[in-house]
Amino acid sequence: MRRDKAIPKKQRVVAAEENTSPQLRLTTKIPAAAAIGILLAFGVVALLVADTIWPVPPVPSADASALGATSDSLAEPPQVKAWKGMIDQHFAGDAACASCHPKQAAAQLRSGHSRTAVAMLDSDFASELLAGPPYQDSRRSQTFEFTSHRDRFMVRDADDPDLPSLPVTWLLGSGTHAQTPIFVDQRAQRGVEMRWSFLANRGGIGLTPEHEKFDQYEAKSLQCYGRPMDAGDVRSCLGCHTTVGPPAQLSIQNDLYVANVGCERCHGPRKQHAQLAQQGRGEESKPLVQYASAEDYIDACAQCHRDESSVSPTAQPHELVRFQPYGLKRSRCYLESPDKLTCSTCHDPHDTVSHDRTVYIQQCQQCHQSGHDSLCTASPQGDCIDCHMPATEWTAGIAFHDHEIRIHEALAPKHSTPQVKP
Repeated sequence: MRRDKAIPKKQRVVAAEENTSPQLRLTTKIPAAAAIGILLAFGVVALLVADTIWPVPPVPSADASALGATSDSLAEPPQVKAWKGMIDQHFAGDAACASCHPKQAAAQLRSGHSRTAVAMLDSDFASELLAGPPYQDSRRSQTFEFTSHRDRFMVRDADDPDLPSLPVTWLLGSGTHAQTPIFVDQRAQRGVEMRWSFLANRGGIGLTPEHEKFDQYEAKSLQCYGRPMDAGDVRSCLGCHTTVGPPAQLSIQNDLYVANVGCERCHGPRKQHAQLAQQGRGEESKPLVQYASAEDYIDACAQCHRDESSVSPTAQPHELVRFQPYGLKRSRCYLESPDKLTCSTCHDPHDTVSHDRTVYIQQCQQCHQSGHDSLCTASPQGDCIDCHMPATEWTAGIAFHDHEIRIHEALAPKHSTPQVKP
């Protein structure tokens, strides 16, 4: 079961408003790997001025007893206004792109990227939980109850009446494999990754992947709800599930994020382009982010899907299959065919991942052609993917195709087979 209906019913995050006076000419060619830093840089300039007027105060601490008092209605300092103004002035929003790029826009709506960050109360998962029974944790003696209160989705431990209910803020993930809720405490600048998630292979609620590591927990603490996250953890989670979010100079605030991975996550702010396009002058506004090479492209994807620069050196092989750029960059197919093989060689960057195996085999055969010494001698007419990119379970029945293209010992024929050349 895929969460294709997990698009929010009400949009609660900041949306770009129209600005009829273009003031920014984006012509500089910058590698896509620097895209996030570029987007944040727009806000930092305005924040530097505002910060001299009103510095951001230290973040207070909070314990479990104060959770019920957390509030999202904080005073809005000039830095926040500056950031929102930057978003409004330079970001067009996906709808503006759709008028001229309907094919790509329709494909993007089918993709997981279009539903990576949903306000929890607006999600289908929330509706199912509110209508269903409490959830019994599969590994702890806890029962979680779900309610809505004052326009919030709330969760409480039914076995501990003294522990306050916790508001769940976001539902993160496309739902292709899973969707995990998080609580963001704006006042204390921290959060919680909930212990329960939507699991596609179960068609419903289950233990959040890898939370078997947190079976032991401290009573009367955030650990009761799941994995506590500091500010860096929260920024990392939201940073990969949204189009753009506030820089480190600003505190974490939910309405400062543009939800989901939209067009401008990969193409940069395009409001000026959209406005000029209405006048037939779209070409005058060049993209801020350019993909000059296969490496630029894969580096952009690796910002969230990860490569060797951002994976743990202690990660096990079954854990590494989650990180497709990591595997691809280690493949001979990539290393020995410079600037030819990248993510979009096999995947439409706008659309959902295809499950048509013949399409991928045809891509392999672009280089591994019949009659050449690069053809697989073990099974020339076989399924390249099953042998060289097998699906490997990560955890809880969730599997990813191993993108380190190679001969896998466990799947190799018993007879000797020469290494496939790219």
